[in-house]
Amino acid sequence: MSRRIREIAEGQHYRKIGPAGGVWEVAALHTDASGAVHAKLFRIDEPETFRTFAIGALSDTRNFQFVKD
Repeated sequence: MSRRIREIAEGQHYRKIGPAGGVWEVAALHTDASGAVHAKLFRIDEPETFRTFAIGALSDTRNFQFVKD
């Protein structure tokens, strides 16, 4: 699995790899009860569309491509 060195932070943009991709912005980071960190993102072209992804999924270049801070 390909991993980024970049630390994930609020305000960063990521392009989802795949046919229904789009560009997503990190809105918030949170840690669940088991200690796993997740990122809540919203889609730039549909700001009312939110998704939550594990940091590992967001860091995997097969799933997401970093766009900008």
